[in-house]
Amino acid sequence: MGKGSKPPAAPDPYKTASAEAQFNRLDTYSPSGTATQYGYTDAAGNFVRGAPPKGSQAAVRQVESNFERQIRELLEPASVSLTDRIVTDNIAGMPDAARVGDRGTVAQSMFDRSFSMLKPAMNQNNDRLINNLQSRGIPVGGEAFNEAYGAQQRETQDTLSRLAMDADINAGNEQSRQFGLDATARSNSIAELVAAMGGGYNPPNAQPNGNAAGVNYGGMVGQKYQADMANYQAQQQQKGATMGALGSLGGAMLMKSDRRLKADIRRIGVRGRLPVYEYRYLWDAVGTKRVGVMAQEALNDFTSAVKLEADGFFAVDYAQLPEAA
Repeated sequence: MGKGSKPPAAPDPYKTASAEAQFNRLDTYSPSGTATQYGYTDAAGNFVRGAPPKGSQAAVRQVESNFERQIRELLEPASVSLTDRIVTDNIAGMPDAARVGDRGTVAQSMFDRSFSMLKPAMNQNNDRLINNLQSRGIPVGGEAFNEAYGAQQRETQDTLSRLAMDADINAGNEQSRQFGLDATARSNSIAELVAAMGGGYNPPNAQPNGNAAGVNYGGMVGQKYQADMANYQAQQQQKGATMGALGSLGGAMLMKSDRRLKADIRRIGVRGRLPVYEYRYLWDAVGTKRVGVMAQEALNDFTSAVKLEADGFFAVDYAQLPEAA
């Protein structure tokens, strides 16, 4: 039936994806000349700018400007030298790994220090007690002397027991504190070393973002395909309606089909080799739509189907025309 007889071809997914990628990836250039370029890798492994052909690997390339290259070549050796010096100094002066000291030794040291401060007072109390007992006529070794002196010794022993317990607790706290200090010192030294080893010249990044504002090319292609398919389906429906109308004419009686009696003529299809038209008779109201052929055109191939009537106008016997197809 002419244009519209075949459905529109579906979009090629690869071409659609490639086109959308091209729209959304822009080569970018900084003021100094540094660039980010998009393309693909050819069979020889070379970078080629442009849309990647089917089956090739998409790629992106960073291009260094002469200015950036000169700065890098100037600063990289100095950065390597400084890093080497920092690493050497840190390794030589790095603190030992944190270790937990012997708790008993720490506790004994704390006990001795506390006892040395209390010992003069304890001795003084003993002397004062003995002098007091003797001045009261209580002999050394007597029952009253031993009872009073023993009570003071028990009090002194309780004090020493508390000192030992406190020394043990404080020794544990001191161990934790010292371990934390040692671990922090070593961690700081290692962090400085790692930072130095990971250091180097980092060129400035003054390039703009290479992503465009998101062109939905695939969506637009899909919408166009849907519109084309809807148009095709509408044409097919119109064709079906036309063929139905033509088919109904096959059983009709002889009908006036002279072009001279028709107005608003518009070709809409074919019946066999004959063009089919939409029209109205001159006596029809404007807007009336009829479907049929032109008798003058049917005279060439279907002479027997055309009749010249008494009024001088041609009529067509649609039963003698080829079936609509």
